[in-house]
Amino acid sequence: MSKQYAIVGLGSFGVSVLEKLSEATDQIIIVDKDKTIVEKYKDLASKSYIADALSKQALSRIIPEAIDVAIVDVGGHIESAVIVTNALKKLGARQIIVRADNEEHGEILEMVGATRIIYPAHEAAAKLVPMLVSSSLFSFMPISPSLVLAEIRVPEQYVGKTLVEANFRHAKSINVVAIRKDDGDDYKYFDPTYRLLAIDVLLCAGTEKDVMAFTGARVTARKNVIGEMMRGIFGKPRTRNETEEIQIKEEK
Repeated sequence: MSKQYAIVGLGSFGVSVLEKLSEATDQIIIVDKDKTIVEKYKDLASKSYIADALSKQALSRIIPEAIDVAIVDVGGHIESAVIVTNALKKLGARQIIVRADNEEHGEILEMVGATRIIYPAHEAAAKLVPMLVSSSLFSFMPISPSLVLAEIRVPEQYVGKTLVEANFRHAKSINVVAIRKDDGDDYKYFDPTYRLLAIDVLLCAGTEKDVMAFTGARVTARKNVIGEMMRGIFGKPRTRNETEEIQIKEEK
């Protein structure tokens, strides 16, 4: 059976997840109190609901018990995120992924049931800042506290050398995964005897400190930033279904 997903709150993060997730699965429920935004995105979901997610009664009628994954993006109000996260935990959601603005909010959300916290602003900064301080860095993707992937233009001192001669793994603690030209997008596996060109871009893996040192950027001691990305195979190919729109009102 394919996994079932619920996206509670269609903020910018929730919408981004919906757009990507809908390419991989048709088992998505969306919930938001804004009728306009639900109307805009309902064709990407199997079921769409106009409802106030802060209503535990409404949420319990919308979200199936023990749903596989729930993604929460109810804006910057920590109180709202706490209420929704706690309600999803009580409904038995197996994974509860919540957007948070800062680590303090993240800690609170974990206490009430979040299994994973996403910090969009932090993660965007973690990818952007290294490229600002190094002109030879094309992209930078933190994977864990001890591993980053990066696209790096071949440093001048290595132009003309083979990968064997450069010996990046032992000399710089960098693993070269693949190579592309700076005017192309296609990476190719490399022959160890290939001689590096000035227009080559290396896809490298290593620690943040080693990667930054390899680019020639000045590195200062600081806490590593963890960048996490939504990834993996989410389910079967999407089959377009009719979307049921239901408005749930709190009973008085």
